[in-house]
Amino acid sequence: RASEPPPRPRSRHAAMPFVLPELEDNPDGWGPLSSPAQFSDLPFAPFEKKAFVGRMADWSARAEQYRERRYRDQRQPQVTNEAFTFQEESQDGFNLVDTQKGPLQQPGWDKGMRGRGRGRGGRFGRGRGFHQAAPMGAEAKFNAKFEKKVVKTAAQSKWKKSMAANNYRRWNDRDPVRIRDASVDVRPEWSVMGQFAFSELGKMTISEVPDGVDVHACGTLQPYDKNYDRINPKQEKKLVQSERAFFKVTTSDDPEIARLADDPAHKDVKVFATDAIVSVIMAAPRSAMGWDIVINKVDGRLFLDKRHGSPIDFVSCNETGNDFMSEDPESINHLGKLTAEATLINQHFSQQVLVDGAGSGSERASSASASAGEAPKPHAFAEPVTPFAAEVGPDDPPAAPVAYRYRLFEMGKPPKEGDDDTRVKMVVRTELDAVAKGKQEEDVFLRLFALNEVDARLTSGIDWRQKLDSQRGAVLATELKNNSCKLAKWTLQAMLASADLIKLGYVSRNHARDNNNHVLLGTQTCKPAEFARQINLNANNAWGILKSIVDVCLQLDEGRYLLLKDPNKPIIRLYTIPLDAFEEEEEAAAEEGGAEEED
Repeated sequence: RASEPPPRPRSRHAAMPFVLPELEDNPDGWGPLSSPAQFSDLPFAPFEKKAFVGRMADWSARAEQYRERRYRDQRQPQVTNEAFTFQEESQDGFNLVDTQKGPLQQPGWDKGMRGRGRGRGGRFGRGRGFHQAAPMGAEAKFNAKFEKKVVKTAAQSKWKKSMAANNYRRWNDRDPVRIRDASVDVRPEWSVMGQFAFSELGKMTISEVPDGVDVHACGTLQPYDKNYDRINPKQEKKLVQSERAFFKVTTSDDPEIARLADDPAHKDVKVFATDAIVSVIMAAPRSAMGWDIVINKVDGRLFLDKRHGSPIDFVSCNETGNDFMSEDPESINHLGKLTAEATLINQHFSQQVLVDGAGSGSERASSASASAGEAPKPHAFAEPVTPFAAEVGPDDPPAAPVAYRYRLFEMGKPPKEGDDDTRVKMVVRTELDAVAKGKQEEDVFLRLFALNEVDARLTSGIDWRQKLDSQRGAVLATELKNNSCKLAKWTLQAMLASADLIKLGYVSRNHARDNNNHVLLGTQTCKPAEFARQINLNANNAWGILKSIVDVCLQLDEGRYLLLKDPNKPIIRLYTIPLDAFEEEEEAAAEEGGAEEED
């Protein structure tokens, strides 16, 4: 008989019974129909989204004040269970005895505050989350007692008084930037050939500054009257209006340039221009106003011209300073009238300081001869008469004694073996205004310019009558800030003409509201190279700008082009224009010239 299998051992863990929970069906919503028995006696406070959520336990007084201030308008109890109702004990009969102020509690960085520093929301300022609690009880009575007392304020400095008098504004309360008009209205048919940004022009340079060689000179220079070097604000001299004629002839209308262009000896010259036009291109990164230059390319040569009535013919005023100019065309501080005033002042000054100039007469000549022992003599070049002065009729005003030097420059360095020759030869017509005697009795050539003061209160400068003698450097620094482009152009013109000295005159109005009468307050003498370093003018960069623009124009086809400075952006654009683009202006200028000759 087979043996039966041994019985299986019983499990150590007995099986747990599984009972299904009772599920309640809620036909009107969701959730249980009644509360569980074990939770029936526990209080319940509803949670709302607008309730303040903070720390689990924060018993600090500052946090409590912040919470009370935040819910000042919501003092109604939000709880629905009486178990959470705060039972306030009665404090009747309690009076505050100690009225002494305790130490001021500084708010901490984590006590409901934002920000840092002394500004808005800082530790020492009025932050968004912190307001000092209103005083109560005896403290409020103490403060009310002394509220009506006038507290003396500290003395105000002169700087604050002046800023308040000048309507000082915050940095974000500035006036809107003036939108300037372009010197030429760009027509739709003109196409852009290229553009030059000022940031790119500032990086252009040339290894060596070219030295000019005279190819022709004409005119006669009158001597400079050294008595004007002793003028000061205490001994000011009235500026006399001159009746001399000044010629602003463009490049293509100059007969000497036409003769030099036809001369076989100068057939390799690629560019012809005047010092006024060349200086505008060289000092372009400093310009703020709009200007334009007409470029005519004929037979592979460039003739840089200007239009009749171009801004190049006039002297700018406060171009790079604060914009105080009036919008009213009848105002004496309008842009057009300020430009005309500065131009006339330069013309009058350049003639008055000459021995044979306006207002000099025989008395000044005799005094000069008596002091020096010999009357100063004028300096005549190979051709004593300029081609423009020869056209003056007997009934016309005499021509201003200006001399012209036609100088040849070679831009670029000699090429190495196997490289292309990128040198460019250029002929520039330069001007000289006066002559003087040096220490060795040699002839010293001068350029004469005048700085004019409009109104010190408008230009944010200093009064010349008070500071010109004691702080001439500060006066010149202010002028460099307000007229940086004009001073750079004058310096470049003197360097192009190889002038030995620059004479700067300081001219001011008799009255701030009178733009017709002026006085000369003083003069200053400086060498062009030293003055260029003083005004931070880099000659290598100036010649590099000119060389780069000339190289681009030499690659263009035959035709007519316009180099236009954007009046509102630091950009120069090159347009291609038709040959008859400015014929109407030229015809109008010819008619005006004919009418003046008939008169």
